[in-house]
Amino acid sequence: MKKIVVNTGSNVSVVIVKLVITFIMTPVLVHNLGNYDYGIWEIIAAVIGYMGLLDMGLKPAISRFSASYHASGDSVRLQELYSTSFVFLAIIGLMLCLFFSLLGVFWPEVISGEDSDTYRYSLLLFIIAIQLLIEFPGYVAESFLEGFQKYYIKNNITIFNSIVGSSLLYFTISPENALVLLAGINAIGLSVKYIIYMFMLSRPGFGRLKPSISTATWRSYRETVNFGAKSFIQGVASRIEIGTDTIVIGAFLGPASIPFYAIPANIISYIRNIGWTLTHAFMPLFSELHATDKKQEIQQLYLNASRYIVAVLLPTSVGATLVGDDFIGVWVGEQYQRDAEGIILLLVIYMTLPFLNPLSTRYLTAIGRHGLLAKVFPVSASVNLIVSIILVQYWGIIGVAVGSVIPVFILTPVVLRACCKYLGISVTHYFLISIWPSVIPTVLMWLSVYVFCQFQPLASYIDILFAVITGAMVYCIVY
Repeated sequence: MKKIVVNTGSNVSVVIVKLVITFIMTPVLVHNLGNYDYGIWEIIAAVIGYMGLLDMGLKPAISRFSASYHASGDSVRLQELYSTSFVFLAIIGLMLCLFFSLLGVFWPEVISGEDSDTYRYSLLLFIIAIQLLIEFPGYVAESFLEGFQKYYIKNNITIFNSIVGSSLLYFTISPENALVLLAGINAIGLSVKYIIYMFMLSRPGFGRLKPSISTATWRSYRETVNFGAKSFIQGVASRIEIGTDTIVIGAFLGPASIPFYAIPANIISYIRNIGWTLTHAFMPLFSELHATDKKQEIQQLYLNASRYIVAVLLPTSVGATLVGDDFIGVWVGEQYQRDAEGIILLLVIYMTLPFLNPLSTRYLTAIGRHGLLAKVFPVSASVNLIVSIILVQYWGIIGVAVGSVIPVFILTPVVLRACCKYLGISVTHYFLISIWPSVIPTVLMWLSVYVFCQFQPLASYIDILFAVITGAMVYCIVY
């Protein structure tokens, strides 16, 4: 439990730091990039996210098996796993580097549009190419640190890296250099971070792990790929759901329309990131408990941890629907408030429903039952994509948000029922223990903030802060 507290606290610290950085930097980026380049940057981020799927699901597999081998003291299998996965992902990184380099040389107009200055777009693609060359093998080192449950180490590095990079960007950015500078600082920061991870794993305290072709084995490759295949399918579906919206809007409405969706979506994504962060460290722990057949401990941990995670995410999500659009108006300008209230409400529903059962994917992956996720996630993602493409042509960016919401009403009950089955509890029991304690406090919090807003319009940060404090006090007292 101490590991869970330390690692989860460290993960939350990263989210808080990145949230503060986003709060400071988003208006700066919007002003210096302009709507078109800001849209291009969001599309690039979505595409890189899709490129991450080429790890074939190895990241969760590496984390799981490294935790198992580390616990049993099997240094030979650890070295095999490290070398095998490193070689495989280094090859993937090299191929992506070549692809983006060729794109930058011959077809920069793919992203430059009507802009005659294709040079900076070529440079952007070259920077992305170098980043991916280092990033993919870097995933291996990061996954090993997670498997060793050393989240706090990688998180401290990430925090330092994020603060330094954002500070450099803040003081040197201008409309003339914004896009290339943003990509360059981001690429350098990520590359340095992964190189530090690799260096740390080579030290005696981490097993002197170094990539070597001679210790790479087909046995280790088959083992990780067979396990990771299900995670890969799930990851493809998740990435489609997360990245589709930006690409659909860019394709049908143009890159300049993306900021009007991306800004409210990014606010909600931080709530989702908090959820992922709070659950991240549970997968290796569930795996350890499952290996030692401690079913009762798993059940109690699942119910209690879910109750507290829901207690954080449910009021946070509901609060975002009340103050989110006003916050955007104060934060980046009233023009970006357009449709923000509707987008936030729909995306909160999309994000909150799955997080009423926040540990589902961690638990099912840990016990090797994530095949279910590989079946239902692609269906959900396909429905999301098809409905978004249809509705964007009639309702614009609101239609894309509606496309995200519809599938979760099918997905959530299926996954919840499966988790309860493997835990040996009823869905009703889960609801009463883990969800119900937060429902009445959240309703009363919503009422208190709503009444506050009727008497005091949210026209400044101070107004928003007092509204949030009012809601938080009501929620905490009632809870």
